[in-house]
Amino acid sequence: MTDIAVDRTTGRLIDVGWRERALIGALDSYGALSRPLMQRGLYKACRLVGSAVWTDRTARIRLGQDAEVRFPARDPYWNRMLLRSYDHEPEMARFLRLLAHIDYSFVDCGANIGYWSVFVAAPSCGGGKPVLAVEASATTFAMLVANAEPHLDKIKLFHRAILDRSDIAVSLSDAAHEARGIAAAGQDSSGEIVSSITIDELLEREGWSGRRLVVKLDVEGVEREALTGMECALAQDALVIYEDHGSDPTHALTRHIIEERGLLVHLLCDDAIVAITQAEELDAYKRDRTKGYNLIALRRKESWPEAFV
Repeated sequence: MTDIAVDRTTGRLIDVGWRERALIGALDSYGALSRPLMQRGLYKACRLVGSAVWTDRTARIRLGQDAEVRFPARDPYWNRMLLRSYDHEPEMARFLRLLAHIDYSFVDCGANIGYWSVFVAAPSCGGGKPVLAVEASATTFAMLVANAEPHLDKIKLFHRAILDRSDIAVSLSDAAHEARGIAAAGQDSSGEIVSSITIDELLEREGWSGRRLVVKLDVEGVEREALTGMECALAQDALVIYEDHGSDPTHALTRHIIEERGLLVHLLCDDAIVAITQAEELDAYKRDRTKGYNLIALRRKESWPEAFV
């Protein structure tokens, strides 16, 4: 059975039958109409269609002429990307395209299926950068391996959990893949055990310690530990991309980064990069409780002039 495929550069479906076109068209219409309401209900609608109709189908998203990712079409987190009305973190894509012409290496912590790893490694999207991609979940890691396969000259893969100590056996939560991380005390575990690694040790093992780095942290609740485990990288002016979730009205992670770590923080918006000097300033931007907001943190703005053009 053929993939349900879309070319995101044109918005066109690729060799898709009439039934899929009709379903995607209906979902797309809802996505467009619900934009004033931050597309509330779109995830549930995509989950319903995925679980009822696309249980055994594969979806394929073309990100550029040399970049594609595949995933189970039933997955509502990713199958929304089949719709023209939905875009996955456009502010992140804009930022990484901004950096495409400069020399840096990318560390993708919490790489999931490899969307951003493939994006950065592909010359047509992120400039063909070298990537270290780290994913803790075995099931998700298998999809990461498949998506990274055409780019193994650029992407190196690690089935590990990012933490502040290396070689510790940690248990993963049983949350959906987009929210799966190390199980906290009292949290239900999936039963899956994986070994940990710090970012600094990963860099040292791979001979990346002296490189100019962009580090994406999507590690579901252990961001502080991840930052503790990358002190050397931060001292060498690594740029960190992290997420402050809309469900946290206290902006705890950003507060920690600004007040306790003394890093400079900027919010990535669709058409701008906004300086955040106090965590409370995020009140004006975090309007959707279901969304993660991408920010960057760094020691010195002068080390990354290209990011603030």
